[in-house]
Amino acid sequence: PQHISMRSLIVTGDASIIIGKQGKHINEIRDKSGARLTISESIPGNPERILSVTGQLDAVSKAFGLIVRRINDEPFDQASLPGSRAVTIRFIIPNSRMGSVIGKAGTKIKEIQEASGARLNAGEQMLPGSTERVLSISGVADAVHIAVYYVGTILLEHPDRNANNLSYRPTAAGSGVGASYSGRGSFAPAAGSVGGGPSYGPGPPQLPPGSQTQQIFIPNDLVGCIIGKGGQKINEIRQMSASHIKIMEPGAGALAGGGANERLVTITGPPQNIQVAVQLLYQRLEQEKMRLA
Repeated sequence: PQHISMRSLIVTGDASIIIGKQGKHINEIRDKSGARLTISESIPGNPERILSVTGQLDAVSKAFGLIVRRINDEPFDQASLPGSRAVTIRFIIPNSRMGSVIGKAGTKIKEIQEASGARLNAGEQMLPGSTERVLSISGVADAVHIAVYYVGTILLEHPDRNANNLSYRPTAAGSGVGASYSGRGSFAPAAGSVGGGPSYGPGPPQLPPGSQTQQIFIPNDLVGCIIGKGGQKINEIRQMSASHIKIMEPGAGALAGGGANERLVTITGPPQNIQVAVQLLYQRLEQEKMRLA
């Protein structure tokens, strides 16, 4: 059976309940479910942490059912009672896979709701500085357990073909220095401009405090479509996102951990502007891929 890792956003208060004194509760959930649970460090000024649950799908879905029981202080080994309180778990799902979970005109989500008795809701906005969205699953423990199993099944059936997913990482509120990204994007505090390479026209005005720099990789053969005639496209994206975007010299990508056929693009600005720029860049790449297909 395939392994899956599912990530959810939890508030610090719930994190302490799930962990328990000296890790007693989290160990109990691990033992009973057979899944591995990790919770990201708490970041000053940010009430949220990331709970990752990894293992075979039945173990992962069972663990989330037990997490709901833990939050509700219910016994682990009894069916959910009619009066049980619904708990909402907010899963972090790559935007490129949200469509498979929602289904055409929401058919999949409806199906999962009917089968599990849980309510599902897909967030519209991407999480700051990432290409991921929130999928909320609300229900009693057993409903969450079943719904997570269904969602996990879909995620395993539709593996992510988009290597460019930028994972969400909570950062300190208003601080310019983020934590590190997993996936192909990497992330560093803004320290002036990085590297050489033509800048195609004037960039936006001076960067505000709290700016960050993010790097993404784009295929070499699609660089032209991003730049556009005389830099027109890249300037449009710069203006719309109000961020500095720099396409590095060929060869800089490989040094930064990209593939031989990839160009490194650095984007600098406030996190929400970076997010807009990343979305616009990926949209442009998708349009071009469709055109070439």
